[in-house]
Amino acid sequence: MLRLALIPFAVVVAALVALALLPSRTTVVPGGAVELEDVEVTLYPRTDPDAVWYFAAPRVEYEPNVQEATLFAIEDGRRTVDGETDFTLSSDQVTIDRSDNLRGEAMHAFLVDDELDLRMEAKGSRQVLIDQRAGRFEVPRATMSGPDLGESVFEDMRISFDFTDFEAGGPGTVGYAQFVVDSPGEN
Repeated sequence: MLRLALIPFAVVVAALVALALLPSRTTVVPGGAVELEDVEVTLYPRTDPDAVWYFAAPRVEYEPNVQEATLFAIEDGRRTVDGETDFTLSSDQVTIDRSDNLRGEAMHAFLVDDELDLRMEAKGSRQVLIDQRAGRFEVPRATMSGPDLGESVFEDMRISFDFTDFEAGGPGTVGYAQFVVDSPGEN
């Protein structure tokens, strides 16, 4: 009886040894990024609960390990408050981080009510940052223009989303403005 029990045990052990000696197969692990095409993204910032951001992008790349999404070639970006668009946003590339902040090398915002263009550019290693918690743009180099404003260039600009708080400059920075002034006889 013992002999009959040892035969299946020996067969199982021999099969396990044979499997262990087989060459191992390499497992292909896909990259960590998730890539999507023709995407519409809706962002509900935790720190700005009244705002909703909408983006349409032909390509989005999501990195789960750092919880960041990078949107490419944004042409239809906008921030809304109570259903009304307060400004639009376009850019070749914007990254949304885990705190819902947006950053990139260059962005263009258009303030709808004030008809102001805000072109934002990185400088050196400093990128453009749209800080949701503070409700402001932090821009290394900004060019603002509008029908009644002319064109103004600022460095190290920090400005609120509604353009009521404005700060620019600092040691070693340069800024200039060109204003459009109507003459008393013109109308």
